[in-house]
Amino acid sequence: MIDIEKQNRIVELLGKGKSQRTVADELGIGLQTVVRWERELKEQIENVRVTEFDALLERYQLTVQAQIECYGIELARVTEELQKRDLADVPTPKLYDIMVKLHARVEEVRPTLIMRDDDEIADQKELRELIASRRNRKASAVKARAGREGNGDSTVRADDLVTQLLATLQRYKAGEIDGPTAANEMAIVNSIFKGIDVADLQDRLERVEIALSAEHDAR
Repeated sequence: MIDIEKQNRIVELLGKGKSQRTVADELGIGLQTVVRWERELKEQIENVRVTEFDALLERYQLTVQAQIECYGIELARVTEELQKRDLADVPTPKLYDIMVKLHARVEEVRPTLIMRDDDEIADQKELRELIASRRNRKASAVKARAGREGNGDSTVRADDLVTQLLATLQRYKAGEIDGPTAANEMAIVNSIFKGIDVADLQDRLERVEIALSAEHDAR
């Protein structure tokens, strides 16, 4: 069994873009072990990759704020020069074209910021706490099953899907996703709900058939 320290190093190295072979060689473990743990620790590795990517954007001034600042400086320079120009001057249309394009770039990278009142803030906080509570309860249940059975299972339960629906709603209300994205996510979750219903119905029918068969044999 690989130890926790090596798991953390796998997460760190893969998150920083190291290849599976490089990670295996550096840690002195098998390549297949790295492949397996990359699959098992996918979310943790993705978090490290996001952090590394954010740091890279900041280092090269490619964050949204840096881009807006850069475009804003250029836009100010073009605007200042336009104010000096005679409209009859030939390069003027070109300067106007540049100004329009810079405005468009600022609009492209400008984030959607929403000012919320106290009630909306309270609602968002309550929804986040509800989601966190459900996820903590799920984690405890999984841990308990693992203790009893020696291993957890990957069964998708209806309660998990309710949590996912609440999480999608929270992200939509927070402005993190738009309406179509939220609708698509909810449609996917609802389709899984239907699949669970069908599977549950089939399981019940099979149990009824087994019981009736056993009863018939007993006669």
